[in-house]
Amino acid sequence: MSTATAPTTRLSREERREAILEAAMEEFARGGLEGTPVEAIAKRVGVSQPYLFQLFGTKKDLFIATVRKAFERILGTFRKAAAEASEDAGAMDVMRVIGQSYGPLLEDRTLLLLQLEAYAACDDPDVRAAVREEFARLYRFVASATGAPNWALRAFFAEGMMMNTAAAMDMEALDEDWAVNCAGGKDGWWEHLNDGDAK
Repeated sequence: MSTATAPTTRLSREERREAILEAAMEEFARGGLEGTPVEAIAKRVGVSQPYLFQLFGTKKDLFIATVRKAFERILGTFRKAAAEASEDAGAMDVMRVIGQSYGPLLEDRTLLLLQLEAYAACDDPDVRAAVREEFARLYRFVASATGAPNWALRAFFAEGMMMNTAAAMDMEALDEDWAVNCAGGKDGWWEHLNDGDAK
């Protein structure tokens, strides 16, 4: 009696690269650049370390590629949100829609922690340069999509960093005045935006 074996699907180089980046996100989010062994990433995705280095060069190169992937996800979310805003929406309305799209992303703790690890690793000049580039892409997109003034853009990104901090500490789980306010208040910062504020 013969038993048929299911054919194995061979991943392309690009598919394997994406799988490695996904695995790296999980590991770097919890160990950071310095504390994450490459072996753990290779083991998670089922490849050898030499193959991983063949694709990405060094651990730092892999970390930077992973960070860029995370920022790309945020930018993609912002783009989708902006595209869904009505054509006659004012600057603050578009900013509100984009801002509200960010909250659900923070439910992905891996994405949240990887962001924080990226900022923490900015002591390294190569990481710092990459993070600056990616943050600038976010800033320029929001500036272009909204046409908002500089003060509103600063407030937008300051609120985003506060959201990161609040999510990292799980402030929403606390029923204390300071935590409720820092986590967004009863109505949220976005609800206070209106076109009149943009003047």
